[in-house]
Amino acid sequence: MIAAATRVFLRDGYGAASIDKVAHEAGVSTRTIYERFKNKADLLTSVITRLVERDMATVFGAELERLSTRQALLTIGETVTGRACAPEAAALFRIVAVEAQRFPELAAKMRAGTKERVEKAVADYFRGQMLRGKLVLTDADRAAALFMQMVCAELHECLLFGSPEEMSKLNFAAHLQQVVDIFLHGTAPRGDSENRGVD
Repeated sequence: MIAAATRVFLRDGYGAASIDKVAHEAGVSTRTIYERFKNKADLLTSVITRLVERDMATVFGAELERLSTRQALLTIGETVTGRACAPEAAALFRIVAVEAQRFPELAAKMRAGTKERVEKAVADYFRGQMLRGKLVLTDADRAAALFMQMVCAELHECLLFGSPEEMSKLNFAAHLQQVVDIFLHGTAPRGDSENRGVD
């Protein structure tokens, strides 16, 4: 059903998509879909959440704890931007951005279903690093939101207004290096040369 819903949303957009169309595409009854999803917004949220969580489960596993703070932040940023630049994810992001004003319930579900979930995972990582003395923060949740804004601001602007050709020219590696350097400069304990990238 999720795969069928993805095809329908990408083909028809959110406004023209319907539970009936998804049911037809999936070869199931509308009742079957409504047993799992409350409405169309809930279904689209599940489509995008699946794309996000597929990588987040791996990134925020035990391996992240074995990396230096700097490398861990780079890994988080690389995963998020890499997933967002994938054709399906980029197209779905544009759909949500375009339809958010007409369908405010969609925007609300997207914030709760994806943005807040990723930020919570980043904040939980930050709290672990604070306990280890690797980061100095007064509010891990706010810091996570700011970090993700730094990572994604240029990407979101390009997704909304840029062409595929412009997307391919963006140097996200250099962008992420600067984001992490700036973030750690303000949050790493004084004298922590490993996290600051200072020799």
